[in-house]
Amino acid sequence: MTPDLEAKLEGLAQAVARLEGRVAALEKAPPVARRQGATQARTSERSEEAWDASQLTRALSLGGRTLLVLAGAFVLRALTDSGRIPAWMGVGLGFTYAGAWILMADRAGRAGQTLSAGFYAISVVIIGFPLLFEGATRFKLFSPAGAAAVLTALTAVALLLAARRGLQVLAWVVSLGGIATALALMAASGRLVPGALFLILLGVGTLWIGYVGSWTELRWPVAVVADLVVVLVAIHATDRASAEGPGPALLVQGVLVACFLGSFAARTLYMGRKVLPFEMVQTAAVITVGIGGAVWVAIRSGMGQVGFGVTSVLFGIASYAVAFAFVERRQKIKENFYFYTSVAIVFLLAGTALLLGEPARSIAWAILALGFGLLARRQQSRTMATHSAIYGLGAALGSDLLGRSGVALFVATPIDWLPGPALVAVLLVVAASAWLASRVPRSNLLEQLPPLLVYLALALGVAGVSVAWLAPLVAGAGAETSPGALATLRTVALVVTAVAVAGMGRRGALSEAGWLAYPILGFTGLKMLLEDLRLGRPATLILGFAFYGLGLILIPRIRARGPAPT
Repeated sequence: MTPDLEAKLEGLAQAVARLEGRVAALEKAPPVARRQGATQARTSERSEEAWDASQLTRALSLGGRTLLVLAGAFVLRALTDSGRIPAWMGVGLGFTYAGAWILMADRAGRAGQTLSAGFYAISVVIIGFPLLFEGATRFKLFSPAGAAAVLTALTAVALLLAARRGLQVLAWVVSLGGIATALALMAASGRLVPGALFLILLGVGTLWIGYVGSWTELRWPVAVVADLVVVLVAIHATDRASAEGPGPALLVQGVLVACFLGSFAARTLYMGRKVLPFEMVQTAAVITVGIGGAVWVAIRSGMGQVGFGVTSVLFGIASYAVAFAFVERRQKIKENFYFYTSVAIVFLLAGTALLLGEPARSIAWAILALGFGLLARRQQSRTMATHSAIYGLGAALGSDLLGRSGVALFVATPIDWLPGPALVAVLLVVAASAWLASRVPRSNLLEQLPPLLVYLALALGVAGVSVAWLAPLVAGAGAETSPGALATLRTVALVVTAVAVAGMGRRGALSEAGWLAYPILGFTGLKMLLEDLRLGRPATLILGFAFYGLGLILIPRIRARGPAPT
């Protein structure tokens, strides 16, 4: 045994001996010492009980003081109702009275008397908000815009005090009271725009309170109310009997988009923070309510949609530029990159949909799919590959390729659809983009889902176009169409498609296509039971069952072979 090891063992033995000595000393201690420890514990418990009792006493005292404060406000109310002082003077004195208690709340907060400051501030809210409502509705001292301005000032002062002195309860009371007062003023006056602007500003204020401090729950209810009120503003603006036309409604929607998206950009780009779940949810709401609502108002009012389309396209291009040029290269925060690219694709899809009609719109989306497929293959970018797939799906849906193919494969008898050159071009371009994007490795189901959907759209599209072209030759046209022959043609097209996607799935880059083989084959079998057996003749049934049997033999063998060499 080495000297170092012997020294360490000796030190450990000494430490154990000291611990044993201390335990023995404690066991030999007289009962008096033990009773003293128990007495100290009981004293601590009694002090906590005394602390709780003193706090309760102080709360009751502050509640009584609050009632006295409110009594003073009712004195002013009685003087005004009796006509001894003019209404404008009574309302002015009421606000002055409330302002004095705001100063007292600030003073108490500065002195560390949080509970006292909270009671003062709640008194201000109870006095100020009802006073403002009566001044606007009963005494007619404020216009709707003026009442919203006073409400904004009162709420801002109270929120500033709450944030400055750490009074979270006051922030909740002020925010909820402000929401209730704004809704009451809107209902009483019939004017929604001033109240909506106040709620948007309140939402942005609570948002930044959460950014700077830690009160993050407050922004959720305020944002929800603001979004819903903006929806009401849009609906109200298209009513011919409304005093507020489309112009003010568009102003409200523009303020909503600018304030919230500007705040999100300032935090994620300028401050360099990660995007939050609230920002993702509210961005989707803002785009839907703000941009979508503005387009709806413009169309319903006859103002047109070109301007919004151009704006959306510019926003989409700017979001892509921010994502790739700034976030990806400099900031390197992946959550922010996904956020801005997602915003970009929404804006670009919406903008092109507003600017272009069919077939130009679907061709544009197919070209975007092809462009992003090229970039994805060149840079091996999973994000670009996903966006290529989304644009490709947009092209397939927008051109009605999927809808018409579904009708041709499963519903129509006879088929009166003949695919034109534009639709075929969309199909070919989307197929090319899917092939390019397939060269990018995919590591999880979330990345595999978009190409899987594109392959499904392509499979149904190719099968539907083939049936539409061949139906007049195989089953006849118009009233002379043979239902049995058409059913067999559909079965053959679906079986061939299932075998084709099974073969494609052997290539590693197209593995998701192989997943479609068995579902297509299973759905084809169900179709044969429901359609072929009902409409077919012996000759057509023989051909249909032969092809289906061949599919049942080939597909399992193809899938069992594993990936093909690349």
